[in-house]
Amino acid sequence: MKIRNRILLFLAGSFPVVLGIALLAVYFSMAEYREEEFLQRLKEKTTTTLRLLIDVQKIDHALLRALDETTINNLYDEKILLFDADGKIIYASVDDTAVLFPLDLLQDLKEGTTEIFYREGEYDVYAHVLEKNGEKYYAIGKANDIYGKEKLRFLVWTLLGVFTVSVLLEALIALYLSRQISQPIVRLTDEVNNKSINNLTQVYVPATRDEIASLANGFNNMLGRVEQSYSYQKNLIHHVSHELKTPIAVLISNIERVLNEKDPQHWQESLEFQKNGLMQMSTVVTTLLDISKFETDPTHVFTESVRVDELIFSCIESLQAVYPTARFEVAINKNVNDAGELSCPGNERMLHIAFINVLKNAIAYSDDERVAIEITTEKNKLCVWVDNNGPTLSDKDQAGLFSYFFRGNNTIKKVGIGLGLVMVSKIILLHHGTILYLITESNKNRFVISLPQS
Repeated sequence: MKIRNRILLFLAGSFPVVLGIALLAVYFSMAEYREEEFLQRLKEKTTTTLRLLIDVQKIDHALLRALDETTINNLYDEKILLFDADGKIIYASVDDTAVLFPLDLLQDLKEGTTEIFYREGEYDVYAHVLEKNGEKYYAIGKANDIYGKEKLRFLVWTLLGVFTVSVLLEALIALYLSRQISQPIVRLTDEVNNKSINNLTQVYVPATRDEIASLANGFNNMLGRVEQSYSYQKNLIHHVSHELKTPIAVLISNIERVLNEKDPQHWQESLEFQKNGLMQMSTVVTTLLDISKFETDPTHVFTESVRVDELIFSCIESLQAVYPTARFEVAINKNVNDAGELSCPGNERMLHIAFINVLKNAIAYSDDERVAIEITTEKNKLCVWVDNNGPTLSDKDQAGLFSYFFRGNNTIKKVGIGLGLVMVSKIILLHHGTILYLITESNKNRFVISLPQS
């Protein structure tokens, strides 16, 4: 069932029941009040009649009846009977209403019952004991509260009108509210159903700041993560081609050269070269797969301890063979007091790829192939500064430095497709670290890599 119909059904079912119970409570309260008020009036009428009869000794019964008929608060179809202590009738009001009561009614009053009330058709019968000047008297009154009942009937019609109008208004309000509540949900549902891998634009977020807005924000956050993950998966082939294109080309060239060689000694050297090249490619592929695996499990924690200084020297040794003219200057800051401070938890293979890309980038964009490296610590973090004196980046280039396929102004005539630093930033991020680019006071390029020490 649609949520709009559920809201309508709930409101349409619950409101009339609650309103009906409330109006019934009003009706029964008023009916009880009418009865009590009428009995009080009947009691006051019999008391007043007895007082006139006793206090005014010489009053004529005919005159008392005339007063009884014309009194301002007379009761409809009234009949009043007064008895003395012996049960003899001392007064009977004049009209045609017969008062038929059980013979034991008067006897019950004599035996100590102070009040007796019962209904007789449309009439209310009320009997009670009166005391006047030390004498007991018994009164029986019978009357029809036609005016009170008319008021009660008017109240019934009024309550029915209120109930009908309220239910109609409630139906209109429920229809409006259900539409207002369900419309953002329907819109969100339609937008979600139209999403595809090629359409991951964010959905509309209502300005209501309610649960629906929270749901839309949560879905947009999920879309962002899906888009980021999909973007990485989509560009994985570009990572692979970027990292493996040159080694594969070198291996193919070496194989073609060896095919023309007849000296077995050259074959042995070629096989060793190809073995090393294939091992490097295997390392790159494994690293790329590790990045993909760890990105899908953000809760993963690295437990292996890696000596960063030794890792940097290993990267330098590998790069020195490729760039024999490059010069590396490595310094350890004086705030490092213990060799244990040079370690951090991580994946050595992934960090090796990260540092070798940063160092290779520093060589490629340096004016003299000189790279300065400094290792320091601050606030439980191990920091590595990599400086070169090449052309610095503009603010625009800095903003896109770690983006996919970014190529700055300083990349003219440089080989690459702009994926190396993307891999570096992902590896550092997976290690809960940061990588920043800044320009030093001496106008040099500096990459600052920070890794947590624990």
